[in-house]
Amino acid sequence: MFVHLAKRIAMPNDTPVTKCGWNVIEGYVSAGCADGLVKVLKLEIPEVGDARTRGVAGQAQLTKNQTLEGHTNTISSIAWNERFGKLTTADSSGTVIVWVNGPQNEFVQDMLNNRTKNRISDMKWNSNGQMICIGHEDGNVIIGSVEGSRIAGKSLRDSKLAKVEWSPDSHLLLFGFMRGEIHIYDFKLNYINQIQIFCIREGVPSAEIAGIEWYDGRNGLMTMNSKSLVICYENGAMQLMSREDDPAPIILDVDMHVASIKWNDNGSMLAVAGYQLTGDKAYNFIHFYSPWGEHLRSLKVTGKSIADCAWEAHSLRLVIAIDNFIYFANCRLDYKWCYIQDTVVYSFYTCTRPEHIVVFWNTKTNEVNYRYVRNLLSLGGFGSYCCIGSLAERGTSPIHTTDTYIVLLCNSIGVTIESKYIPFHPIHICVTQSYAVIASKSLVFVLGISGFIGPQMVKKQPYEKFIQVDDPTTVRHGDELQLSLMANLDAMETEDPITSLCGSDKWIFIARSSGIVLRYSLPACTLMEKIECLFRISKIALNSIATLMSIIDTSGYCMLIDMESKEPREDITNFKKSDVWNVVWATDLPDSFAVMEKTKISLVRGVEVEEAVPCSGYVCDYNNLQVKVVMLDEIMKMHFKGVQAPSPDYITVYDNKLLHDMKTACEKLPLEQVSSLIDKDPHPQLWRALAEEALNHLDIKVAEHAFVKIHDYYGLQFLRRLQQFQGEQFKRAEIAAFLKQDDEVEKIYVHMDRKDLAYQLRRKLGDWFRVVQILQSGAIASDAMQNEAWNELGDFYFDRQQWATAAKYYEQSGNGAQLFHCYAYTEDYVALEKLSLSLQDNDPILRSIADTFAGVGLAEPAVDAYKRCNLIQEAVQMCIELSQWDMGIELAHQYNLTDLKTLLTRQAKTLLDQNKPFDAIELYKKSANYLEAAKILYGIAENHSKENRPLVMKKKMYVLCGLLIEQYRTAMKTTSRKEKKSAPISASDALQGLLTEETTGSGGVSDTQLLDNVWRPAEAYHFYILAQRQYKSNNAEGALRSALTLTEYEDILPVQTIYNLIALCATSCGAFNSASKAFLKLEDDPSISEEDRKEYQKLAFQIFLSVHHLDKNSLVLWRKTQPNYAFDWNSYSNEQQEYRIPIIEPLSTIEKPYCFDQKKKSTKSHIIIIENPINDYFKLSLFACLSCFWMLAGIICLHQSIKIRRLLKKRDQQSEDKARLLSNCLHTNLILTYVFGGIIIGVLVMTVLVTFVVGLKGYFSKSL
Repeated sequence: MFVHLAKRIAMPNDTPVTKCGWNVIEGYVSAGCADGLVKVLKLEIPEVGDARTRGVAGQAQLTKNQTLEGHTNTISSIAWNERFGKLTTADSSGTVIVWVNGPQNEFVQDMLNNRTKNRISDMKWNSNGQMICIGHEDGNVIIGSVEGSRIAGKSLRDSKLAKVEWSPDSHLLLFGFMRGEIHIYDFKLNYINQIQIFCIREGVPSAEIAGIEWYDGRNGLMTMNSKSLVICYENGAMQLMSREDDPAPIILDVDMHVASIKWNDNGSMLAVAGYQLTGDKAYNFIHFYSPWGEHLRSLKVTGKSIADCAWEAHSLRLVIAIDNFIYFANCRLDYKWCYIQDTVVYSFYTCTRPEHIVVFWNTKTNEVNYRYVRNLLSLGGFGSYCCIGSLAERGTSPIHTTDTYIVLLCNSIGVTIESKYIPFHPIHICVTQSYAVIASKSLVFVLGISGFIGPQMVKKQPYEKFIQVDDPTTVRHGDELQLSLMANLDAMETEDPITSLCGSDKWIFIARSSGIVLRYSLPACTLMEKIECLFRISKIALNSIATLMSIIDTSGYCMLIDMESKEPREDITNFKKSDVWNVVWATDLPDSFAVMEKTKISLVRGVEVEEAVPCSGYVCDYNNLQVKVVMLDEIMKMHFKGVQAPSPDYITVYDNKLLHDMKTACEKLPLEQVSSLIDKDPHPQLWRALAEEALNHLDIKVAEHAFVKIHDYYGLQFLRRLQQFQGEQFKRAEIAAFLKQDDEVEKIYVHMDRKDLAYQLRRKLGDWFRVVQILQSGAIASDAMQNEAWNELGDFYFDRQQWATAAKYYEQSGNGAQLFHCYAYTEDYVALEKLSLSLQDNDPILRSIADTFAGVGLAEPAVDAYKRCNLIQEAVQMCIELSQWDMGIELAHQYNLTDLKTLLTRQAKTLLDQNKPFDAIELYKKSANYLEAAKILYGIAENHSKENRPLVMKKKMYVLCGLLIEQYRTAMKTTSRKEKKSAPISASDALQGLLTEETTGSGGVSDTQLLDNVWRPAEAYHFYILAQRQYKSNNAEGALRSALTLTEYEDILPVQTIYNLIALCATSCGAFNSASKAFLKLEDDPSISEEDRKEYQKLAFQIFLSVHHLDKNSLVLWRKTQPNYAFDWNSYSNEQQEYRIPIIEPLSTIEKPYCFDQKKKSTKSHIIIIENPINDYFKLSLFACLSCFWMLAGIICLHQSIKIRRLLKKRDQQSEDKARLLSNCLHTNLILTYVFGGIIIGVLVMTVLVTFVVGLKGYFSKSL
């Protein structure tokens, strides 16, 4: 960087300036003086024009000069609130005034506080301007809001307060005391900790704090580890920290009495203002440091005592308060940039991204490409390549060092050509036609590029060498081992660091801070020469043929060295310049170069220096007697405002004196005379300019002479063709086209009313924006011409990945193929569906659209697109992949596809092979193939039944199988009804259906077996779980009844499991008869080992040794076809293991029967278990009632018989027929009487027997 003083403003009455500040948003400069005077100034620079009038080279005008009245004592602090446009001033008496810019652009008092009479030592606004912290010298601290209300206050009586500072997030406050300590408080003024000071050594007297500055990161950080907190003492001790508890701060000694420190607007530079004592004299300086403590530049300021300094918004100017003046200094910053192939490559960073943004701006086409680089450190370029050095991300480098860096070789559009990991910090980069030279403070790495080690030598192996400047005779190859060694060497401190590099394809020149320039040859990297200078070198540059070298020292003094002269080497004494900050050599003239001094540019040829002209840019290129300058300052301002693409206005071209004089002579003298003048000092650019002037004057003879001089055959051919045109306007149009003055050609054609020619011109140039404008301006345009223009505009935005904008132009041209790509890239599937509907059937794009829909799972529009391009098979396959089986089956039926089942089976087999059986089950279920799904699930359940799985899980598996079978039956019934309605079923079809049921499915189970016995395993596990749960709930009898039911499921559950449970439950409830049978079954089971059989016998012997009675109760089981209750499947826990007994109580008592038909009537019989047998006393009562009934019937029949007999005795009194009828009735009644009597006798006998059994049972019950 380079800094120089530019302007000085004196205060009224020679009042000393004590404080100054700069509003970085509105541009106001404030100055506080010793007698209470406060000045608000504004210096404005024109923002329009080229590099001659804009930027720091422009003439600054004082547009505001206002005096603020209100203070009567020395101003002790000034603080700007940029967000709200407020200025806060405080004096030594404790008066605080807040000023605000009024409606007439005049600052007026907004708030005043003069209640305290203690000196205010410092005050700061926080980063968002909402709060202000005011610190008094006696330790009183007040935090107020922007509205003027008091937020918090505290008295810090330990010591006198010197400085205050906010943290970037406004959560912390730093208080610096006179004795040198710095305490940390939160924003509520609660003490947190104390900052450890490393820069003050033990035993050194404590110094007062000169400043505490914490950059808030509003415009981003240079790198992720940049230091942002600086603490500086008046004795020059300073430490840089990344946070308040940074364990490794950077320690510096600025070697002067410090008055003020300030960060610039983006945290890339720190200004330290103070004075140095040399004998009895004091010299004022401002030192500039990087965030890592590297000294960048020093500015000496005349005067007695420097007081304060402040930065402008974009770090281009600095205001300095010294004595009774305020000085404005201009800064020429060292941007990371280069120029290659008409492309300006530069970088910047913002707070919105963690990376640096590297911009590749083509100045001819105005195209911009971006590249994002994290922790960018250096950038350089030449010819066709630029080289980017940055810190590599951890874990990406093959070099095993603490910090690894990467060098990227890129072309003019930002594409990486080559990359290389290096273990040292790339500070300086120099690129030549064949090499890239990267240097740290003590190491130089040479990398071959372009596949060549020289102009004619092909590179067979990668060319990599490095040089250690402290041992200049040692040159090593850059393999991995040597790179690790380089890391150790780079870690070593050097007292003479490298400050600059330059080179060519034959030489490398390395400048060191001591003034030594080392000259190495290429490709051998051999030290050829040491050049000693008597000053500290800042920058060196080499001319195009490596015969002259420019050297700039740290003070801006520039000199030239003749590299071909003999020893001792001397400078060219005829050329010496001061205040120089850059030199750029011409690429075509070895003795010509451009010199940048302050805010001016001078062109030099030999030792002849042209008159300097104002320039605020940076020189890109010096070629063909023209200097191209880019206004990087304005570009950075543009990016700061949020504008992304730079404008061509930021490029300015300066003409050499020769070229300028020739153009002037063309205006005043005949062209033949100008030609003779050029012959005296010829240059191709002069002849080319003369040819252009001759063409503009239609002077064919002079133009032909100029083309001959520069051997321009194409120009001569153009002159011959030009003579064939008749009209002057056509000739001028062709000349303008030859000179690439396209706008002028179009104007001529439009003036001639030949818009068709203007259209053809723009079409050839590919300027389709102008083509559209010409077609819309009334030119004869066909639909094909308009569609072509819209298509080209769409392609323009499509190539730049602006698909939404491109789609608008493609819509106007009806380009469905490109519209499809735009909609697909923007994921606008609604528009894509509309496009699909607008296309004709069998359009080639439909297949791509359908595939796109299928890829994102949009089945319905995909099927529609497939159908319209007659790809039914692909549509069905897509439905299978997306599990849209209803849609797939419908398609298959609609188009009579016979291989749907094959596709389904293949997909299911693939899922099974991938060990995804449940996906296959879901596949079959969604396709209404319930039987195959049940087969797979039944196979899984069978495998689970053989493993140690939870019982409830096993049961649920079989229940789900049963549900799938029920769904299969329902579907079959529905299908049968439909088929009966459509056509009768033949006997052969029915037989074939019966035969196919015997097939084996995916689960290895036959259809008949699955259909007939699907519920039995679920029933078995249900009763097994029920028995265990009942036993656990102390219902042993119920558990026994449930366990006895399991004897019908010996084909499902292991015999040992069943009879173990029966024996356990029977023994617990006293049913020893059942227990005995269970033990006998266990002992006879052939699957039980001999050891287990002996254990069972031993256990049975122990149980029955003390038992001599019958079973306590008997169990009654019967079947019922119409169950009244349904089993609640969710009433059991699924967390029980096979060897554990469920402990959850049932929701209903055991007397309620359970079934497995899910609340539906079933033709199957279901086992019903009741809690108790039929009550014996109910039987006795029933028998008694029956006896009474039959006895009454017998008495009635006997009474009727007696009555009939009496009537027969009166036979003579009745007719013979009537007597015969009575005789028959008598015989019938006698028969009935005998029958009823027999029944009565039987009932009585049964009653007696039941009574006897009941009594016997009661006797034994009491004995038990």
